[in-house]
Amino acid sequence: MMRRIKMLAGGVSLAVAATLIGSVGPNPTGHAQAEGFPSEPIRVIVPFKPGGRTDVVARLIAEKIKENDWLSQPMVIVNADGGAGANAVQQMRRGKADGHTIIHWHHQALIAMAMKLGDFGLDDFRSLGFTGGGSPLWAVRSDSEFETIEQLIDHLKAEPRSLIEALGIGSIPHFVGGMFADAAGFETRYVTANSAADRLRMLLGGNADIALFAASEYLAQKEGLRPLVYFGLNRLPEMPDVPTALELGYDVTWANPNWWLAPADTPDEAVEALSAALEKAMADPEIVEYFTNNTLEAYWTPGDEAMAESEKLLEKLNKIAATIQ
Repeated sequence: MMRRIKMLAGGVSLAVAATLIGSVGPNPTGHAQAEGFPSEPIRVIVPFKPGGRTDVVARLIAEKIKENDWLSQPMVIVNADGGAGANAVQQMRRGKADGHTIIHWHHQALIAMAMKLGDFGLDDFRSLGFTGGGSPLWAVRSDSEFETIEQLIDHLKAEPRSLIEALGIGSIPHFVGGMFADAAGFETRYVTANSAADRLRMLLGGNADIALFAASEYLAQKEGLRPLVYFGLNRLPEMPDVPTALELGYDVTWANPNWWLAPADTPDEAVEALSAALEKAMADPEIVEYFTNNTLEAYWTPGDEAMAESEKLLEKLNKIAATIQ
């Protein structure tokens, strides 16, 4: 389990002490030097349209950093949706690898890599860190015969592919469900549902038996649904009776963290400055309150650990992708 630095609601204390990379001398790695970073506004490219979670979090954090002068130049959010993230990556590549052009994404990037939807991979990036995230759950109808996830798994093991899962091929629900099925040793059948609204309609209409929803989506709906398993690291306070896949013995999580990435050749000075500012933002009570109020987890994961966690997850996603390509 990757070590995370959690931010506590109502305060700015850290639950785990972090060791940040110290200042460095002459750079032996061949990275370009970034003297006096930042020397100009920092473009933060978001691979989605304005208004979604990734965009909102980027803007909140950028504003908090500016408000407290944690960087001497502002962060400017640039939306570049389309191409499964390829448009955002191309914009990043057009900038210099000096820390003044970065990306704010999440683990949908790993799905794009596993599905080979763009000409980019983990080697194209330096990881600045995770600034919190949110996890989904599996739900059935409230009148379902399955009251626990163990009952559902036992049924699918006895009768493979006897239950229908609503999802979009190549989507987060597809990959999370696929990892869970692989870990627990069962199979479902699929019906196409490309959005949360579609999944809800299919499930409540009796055209599907199982569907994945963000925890916030479930809590906003609730009626007609029964959550069986949560894919976060720990149980949610809002759903104390819903177990995690981890505690049931299945190494399956999907935190979908807010992931900050820089070009691979970004110098250490810039990486350190950006990461330090992001960590400070995640300790701010107003940021923590936003995360808590939106059923998100507020934490900081340093860049190297975030990359290691992502590499491990990508291996699992590659296995699922191989079954559909």
